[in-house]
Amino acid sequence: MKTNLFKITIVILMLAITASSCEKWFWYKPDCDMGNCVTVSFNVSVVVKPLGTGIKGVPVDVHFSYSNKGTTSHLISRKIASGKTDKNGEFSFKAIVDTISVDNYSFLVTIPVQEGYINPEALHFTSASERFNRIDDGVQNINFELLQKTKLTINLNKIQTDEIENLRVHLFYDIFPNGGFMYNMSAVELETIEMLQHETVANTYTKIRWEKLLKNGERLTYIDSLICRPNVNNIFNINF
Repeated sequence: MKTNLFKITIVILMLAITASSCEKWFWYKPDCDMGNCVTVSFNVSVVVKPLGTGIKGVPVDVHFSYSNKGTTSHLISRKIASGKTDKNGEFSFKAIVDTISVDNYSFLVTIPVQEGYINPEALHFTSASERFNRIDDGVQNINFELLQKTKLTINLNKIQTDEIENLRVHLFYDIFPNGGFMYNMSAVELETIEMLQHETVANTYTKIRWEKLLKNGERLTYIDSLICRPNVNNIFNINF
């Protein structure tokens, strides 16, 4: 029994040492004995456009990437700061780094994609980032500007007697000035589809363009817009 207890104690101790080693591996600790270190300061803000209100509790990670002096083949990345934004959506930190005895250094500040928001700079990624390749005099100010999501329902009302071959509905806004979301419905589909539902951006204009292709080949185009509000189901009617 004592032998088994002794083995378990050793295993736990080894796990603790491994965990501690992993932590040391990821965090950056420069050697400043030669006077080659500087203090960098960053102010990070995460706000909602266009109102400019801050988002509280957003995780922020800062990495310092570099290669050892004279070697360009191996890039090393170390975390130098980590935290969350305060009630005003801000996060500030200072860190000591070695920028003299290393090459190709840069700073990478990242936040994860926030549920309920769109980050225009990270539409297809799990995080947004800002990279800096030098240290300017003073404090670096980094602003992440997010757009709040909301719901939009488009009611389709067939009130005219013309014969439709196809109806195309196109939604777009500032971050998708030429793209956005497209619905393309045939005459048969329009007999069963009465509404479209989609996420859009709150507190800014959502532009809606719809095109009617008639069976005689004529194409009619209309465009309108509305400001959608957050936390409600916004409604727009298309009468065609």
